[in-house]
Amino acid sequence: MGKAATQTIERSFFSTLTEFSLVKLVVALVVAGICIGLTFTGKELVKIYHVHSQVSQISSLDSAVARFREKYDGLPGDLLAITAQREGLPAGDGTPGHGDGDGKISPCNLGWQWHLGCETALFWSHLSVTGMISENFSADSRFIDHRLSHVGSMVPYLPKAAIGEDIYVAVWNSDASQPSPKPQLPYGNYYEISAINGVEQEKMLDNSNALTPEQAMEIDIKMDDGLPLSGRVVANGDANWPKETWGTYAKKGVSNCVFTDETYNTSYLLRAHAPLCHLAIKLN
Repeated sequence: MGKAATQTIERSFFSTLTEFSLVKLVVALVVAGICIGLTFTGKELVKIYHVHSQVSQISSLDSAVARFREKYDGLPGDLLAITAQREGLPAGDGTPGHGDGDGKISPCNLGWQWHLGCETALFWSHLSVTGMISENFSADSRFIDHRLSHVGSMVPYLPKAAIGEDIYVAVWNSDASQPSPKPQLPYGNYYEISAINGVEQEKMLDNSNALTPEQAMEIDIKMDDGLPLSGRVVANGDANWPKETWGTYAKKGVSNCVFTDETYNTSYLLRAHAPLCHLAIKLN
């Protein structure tokens, strides 16, 4: 075989090899792209699922409260003590905050609303023992007439929120009679979605960094008007007792859950996906 023929064969071989390598590279890049796309799609689907689950959980609680009211003619937790006793349910003594039937789901210490005890704890026990919800929240004497203190895990006392780990659903009542320099939420009973890590002398120890602005906004859109400072679903603020009462609106700021233009802080990627929010949702 001549030298020219040999060179031609070599060129043909290396050309084929190069083309094969390029094909493999292209295939590898396409597969990698598909994998990355599926990963991001999967994450988005998980986010959507968690938000949907949270909305469904609140809707289920609304239905449970409605069934309880229809059957017993009162709110769980706040149900008149005499009615609760007659129905064989955990009951207080009928004094304010202890099953007085005034329409307010109140803690033992009526002045401090972000507490767990008496009506705010019996709320979950009443729904549980009547089969309105599937969770089991037994009512011991501390629920009825005494403050819970030095409590760690909230699992025996509050339902876990569907949206994430270490986040719970509590219930409380805004008290318009308490003066505060900050705008307060409208009077009424509220669910609270917050990271709660214990109770100290009845006061729930919460971390307001529970939900991301994106999560909070999606929940708000599905349940309300999508705005953090109006409607049934609002971004709640932190209370500096005794100067401020619990139940003020969230502070506005570039690093906060609520942006300066009074929208959820979703404009910047780092803020939108950072845990900056907790939500108050008014009971239906």
